[in-house]
Amino acid sequence: MSPGRLAGAAVVILRVGDGRDAVRDEFEHQGATATTLRVASVSDRADDDLRREAGAVDRFAWVAVTSANAARRLELWSSQWPGGTRVAAVGPATLASVESLGLVAAAVSLDGTAADLAGRIDAGPVLFLAAANARADLPRGLASRGIEVTTVVAYDVALIALDAGAVAILLESDALVAMAPSAIDALDSMDESARGAARAIPLVAFGPSTQRHAAELDWPIASVAARRGPQAVVDAVGTALGR
Repeated sequence: MSPGRLAGAAVVILRVGDGRDAVRDEFEHQGATATTLRVASVSDRADDDLRREAGAVDRFAWVAVTSANAARRLELWSSQWPGGTRVAAVGPATLASVESLGLVAAAVSLDGTAADLAGRIDAGPVLFLAAANARADLPRGLASRGIEVTTVVAYDVALIALDAGAVAILLESDALVAMAPSAIDALDSMDESARGAARAIPLVAFGPSTQRHAAELDWPIASVAARRGPQAVVDAVGTALGR
């Protein structure tokens, strides 16, 4: 077998939460040495709280989810999903989480952004299951078209400080991948010396939301994944490294 496009490259993936890392798998398939560093933990809100805040789901024309962690919480209603309530999802990982519950997504964002998904929702009211730190792109996009939206926080995200071992791995890498805006926060939380060294390493953003947050914190981005999905991330790192 011929070596992959990224043979010999050391890549660090900064991601939120646990679970299988398909992005790391794809990097390794391409010959890279890939390490996942968890930069934030996910804590689900209580089931009863979600049910109470959402109320009767059948009153919504749509339910929108923009992360796999939010999509998981649809399980609370999946056994008796109302036929008139459609599901809208961002990206392949979120879509896979929806489908794993036996649900069908009636709308999927092609460019993997909440703003794009908002444009694919044609009626309200809309239930938006979100992280506590979710950006307002989807509610803002819906509101601009006069569509009513109710946001219910499905889970909290808590930043995990990078310890000395994690920082050492990060600084020895050839490329960094920020899988969520929280990854940029983790980088920015390092001490001044580590931040300076990390800025010299090509940083790839998984989507425009992460890219915007990097710009807000003045972190240089070498490349942005053009689409959601592992292959797009690998391609973006290849571009950043000139491979």
